[in-house]
Amino acid sequence: MGMARRISGNVNIPNMPFLLGGLILFALPYLRISQYKHLAFRLMLLASTLIFTVIFSSGSESPTYIIAFAGVAVWFIVQQTPKSKWVIALFVFAFCLTSLSPTDLFPRAVKEFIRLYSLKALPCMIIWFAIIYQMMKEDFESYLIADK
Repeated sequence: MGMARRISGNVNIPNMPFLLGGLILFALPYLRISQYKHLAFRLMLLASTLIFTVIFSSGSESPTYIIAFAGVAVWFIVQQTPKSKWVIALFVFAFCLTSLSPTDLFPRAVKEFIRLYSLKALPCMIIWFAIIYQMMKEDFESYLIADK
């Protein structure tokens, strides 16, 4: 929400359309009851929940992204081995932009640009959409995580 406001320059964009759209997307995987028995599906639900709470919060600050990044890490671990190039690229993108962007590894101008447009949320948002897509399309029976 903050990213959309800052990029558009319109601070008066209401939260409700974002929250409703996000809530609908968040709820869709819960309709796949047949997948509940698979550990990989349940871990993806956990990852989705961790990321959702941060990216759809109107008051997320830099330290709260540790919660979202825990969701990103769960998502990455659940992916089938060998990891595809896009999965690795998304994880590295998230690690660099979400975790490392506030550090001294990034020049001051770059850090300011990321802060100005709330771009710290971008990789988490992309991964959250990927999680929703995977949860709606894939059969988690084929995942190699042992169901216990």
